Amino acid sequence: MKASPSFSRRAALTALVLVSSAGAADWSHIMGPDVNRKTSETAAPWSAGKPKRLWEIPAEGGFSSFVTGDGKAFTVVGKNGRETAMAVDRTTGKTLWEVAFGEARYRNGGERGVPGNNGGDGPRATPVYADKRVYIFGGKFDLHVLDSATGKILWQHDLIKEFGGSEIVWSNAASPLVLGDRVLVSGGGSKQSFIAFKADTGEVLWKSGNDRPTHATPVIATIHGKKQALFRVERGLVSLDPENGHELWHYPFPAATATAPSAVVWNDIVACVSGYGVGGGACQVTLKNGVWEVVELWRSPGNRDTAAHWSTSVAHEGYLYGCYGHNAYGVGAFKCIDIRTGKVMWQQPGFGHGQVIMAGKHLLATTDTGALTLIDPTPSAYRQLAQADIIEGKVWSSPAFSNGQIFLRSTTHGVCVEL
Repeated sequence: MKASPSFSRRAALTALVLVSSAGAADWSHIMGPDVNRKTSETAAPWSAGKPKRLWEIPAEGGFSSFVTGDGKAFTVVGKNGRETAMAVDRTTGKTLWEVAFGEARYRNGGERGVPGNNGGDGPRATPVYADKRVYIFGGKFDLHVLDSATGKILWQHDLIKEFGGSEIVWSNAASPLVLGDRVLVSGGGSKQSFIAFKADTGEVLWKSGNDRPTHATPVIATIHGKKQALFRVERGLVSLDPENGHELWHYPFPAATATAPSAVVWNDIVACVSGYGVGGGACQVTLKNGVWEVVELWRSPGNRDTAAHWSTSVAHEGYLYGCYGHNAYGVGAFKCIDIRTGKVMWQQPGFGHGQVIMAGKHLLATTDTGALTLIDPTPSAYRQLAQADIIEGKVWSSPAFSNGQIFLRSTTHGVCVEL
């Protein structure tokens, strides 16, 4: 399908305004409060101009995004050669505490990008906030749980030393999955590749599996009335019962080199995409007489149509909306794809390896050069409602939207703007 005309980031920019803050929630996970990249808060176009900048701070090194909670915003930076968790006042940007963990040393893939907008390698994984605690999963599969008010370490585990795990190329990039009284991670060894810890004490609740982890953050979904944790591992997509770690079903989606985008769920259909020639695919999950089964609906191999290097899409009314492409720094397209068939409905170049979330009825997407774009999600055509440059540096992190404010990281800065 012919792409819409390319846009200029600096032409006819308009700002955004928060229409309703009813039901506003903290953006507590990289995937949002419900771990699906969505929030009930609504953003809509306003008059010409840019969103109001509330603060900007130095935040050098890496691709960890912001999350919010307890009146703060949390992220992980590379500082003095260490992975360093930091908390800032969400109103002023003032640093409240910093806690250093393991070495910030990585294979050099994170230095890539278009000339003039490359470099800035550093921590990959985004914290999770829940119940006055901040969960930090480091590049070496070291899990630290901190008091959100002080940064005091409450408990910690090293999955490599304690549970027989091993490093992966380009280091861990996955965030934990916090579900009520437990926190789920992958990265252990034989018969303990998946581990559930008690959220308040770090006690092991269960261990299961023999799978090698990937860079993809696990998500939670309810399919046929059953809540399940979806992990992308080397042998494909695995659904686990979060209560006991038992495997419910498995979709044998291929892995190559690195798998970073999370699974995306719409009703009983689950989509997976990757780069490195793998492309995309989707399966339909069924439950009959207590037996879970999956049937593949489509598969689109290669880097042209449905591949995504590491960006996770949003599912809305049967369509995937997100940033697609492999090694497409600065030029990768924002696409609409039918989750049921894999058909590309339209594509808009110029986003690079940006990210997308959904605010009410609209999409908020970033480019990898720091532009924020408001998009009307419709399969008929690309409809841009507003766009503004809001941050300098290389932006591979994901935006957080909470109480009318966008929090965004680049490899050099962190920024908060009011919509």
